[in-house]
Amino acid sequence: MQKLFFTVKEWNRFAWSMQEILCKKYAVILTDHQTRKEKTISLLNKINIQNFNKGMDRFNKSMNQFGKTIDSLTMQGPGFDQGKTGEKSSYSKEKIWGKDSISIWGKPKDNMESIWG
Repeated sequence: MQKLFFTVKEWNRFAWSMQEILCKKYAVILTDHQTRKEKTISLLNKINIQNFNKGMDRFNKSMNQFGKTIDSLTMQGPGFDQGKTGEKSSYSKEKIWGKDSISIWGKPKDNMESIWG
């Protein structure tokens, strides 16, 4: 039986039916095929302390940027604080929720014994 050599990328270009015909007529050998275990080992070999530190630095930068964006969109951002002159911002809690807003948890208890008995 004649042997045909393909890389995995070349082999995947064929349709399923063509792959089946080639397998019946020839001994197909994939030259760069890796088993799941080999793929896992090569991935683990790529991970080292320097790469891990680079990834963590990139993650920290993106999380800091995300935090700054969220802060600018919430009432804790600089646009919602009291101004330098001391006047209240136009986005106060009372304007958003109303003066008669109630807490969903009720009034806070000062005495813990009354809660726990």
